[in-house]
Amino acid sequence: MSVHIGLMIWKEMKISGISVSTFAEKMAISKNKAQDIINSSSLDVSLLATVSEILGYNFFSYYEKGKLFSDLSQKETQASAEEIKRLKSLLSEKNKTIELKDKMIQNLSHTVSLLEKVQYR
Repeated sequence: MSVHIGLMIWKEMKISGISVSTFAEKMAISKNKAQDIINSSSLDVSLLATVSEILGYNFFSYYEKGKLFSDLSQKETQASAEEIKRLKSLLSEKNKTIELKDKMIQNLSHTVSLLEKVQYR
């Protein structure tokens, strides 16, 4: 998937009403450097993170729609589903253990009660 990230930045600037001069000022760079960013089809990740922060927009989202990120997302979803299944199983086992312990406590209480009755006769 080909993304001209500079064009996406320019569109967001227009939507937000931010001029190239204001953008340059917020980025603490020259107006020429700001124009270079807008004209760039790709940017360094750290620079894109800064631009995203300054403009309050996640420009990485344009790349997340690509095949690589889609495959990663599917793997993460599958791994999460497996982990949820494993945790549910553990929780079920813990609940069964708690039920057994409760029954044992009831039985022991009943036994103590019977022993106390026998002792007082």
